[in-house]
Amino acid sequence: CGTTPTIVTRKAALVIFAPLCAALRAARAVLCALKSLGHRMPAPVRRQSGGASWPEPPLLNAWISKAQSARALLQLHAQHGERMDAMHLGNLWNKLGRHLKWQTASGEMGDSLAGLAAATQSQLEAHGCHRPDILANIAHGAAQAMGADAPAARGLFDAIARAAADACAKPRCEPRHLANLAWAFATASQPQPALFDRIAAASAPLLGVSFNAQEI
Repeated sequence: CGTTPTIVTRKAALVIFAPLCAALRAARAVLCALKSLGHRMPAPVRRQSGGASWPEPPLLNAWISKAQSARALLQLHAQHGERMDAMHLGNLWNKLGRHLKWQTASGEMGDSLAGLAAATQSQLEAHGCHRPDILANIAHGAAQAMGADAPAARGLFDAIARAAADACAKPRCEPRHLANLAWAFATASQPQPALFDRIAAASAPLLGVSFNAQEI
């Protein structure tokens, strides 16, 4: 008789917790499915009083990173370009350079690239940029995506050069940033003697110390 209460309690526990365990397994399966489709999940948005909405800056940067083609990247800029700051544009150009590496963009895509170059130039001229990594990403991506013959490249590289002249002297400017800037301007045939002098001055103390073979 002394064991009967224990048996009843275990049976009751099974009755109570079995559905709960099943529900937890189902919830776990749903979470796994949502994780695998993370880019399709509803986007966190910031809403205006008039009903318009736009993605939060971190989400917009994530969309740029996950874009699967140059066309998708340019579409993102067409839709959300007015919300993009220098960080977004650096990421965008970096990804564009990978997708359009040494290709000739013409027609609608060429026009979109020219528009992006003009928008990036305006952003840098209006707000500046003190982060050498962002400036290096923009320059490197633009050199690959646009090449030396793009008419819109001159103004963009002029704006990058003005911002990078000061950024090169910042403590956060690493050898890879200096190397990417030098490579981009040389590859795009954009002569900027003042910037090259700044890059040389910032690089000299790091040679043999921080530069690796590829960066040299």
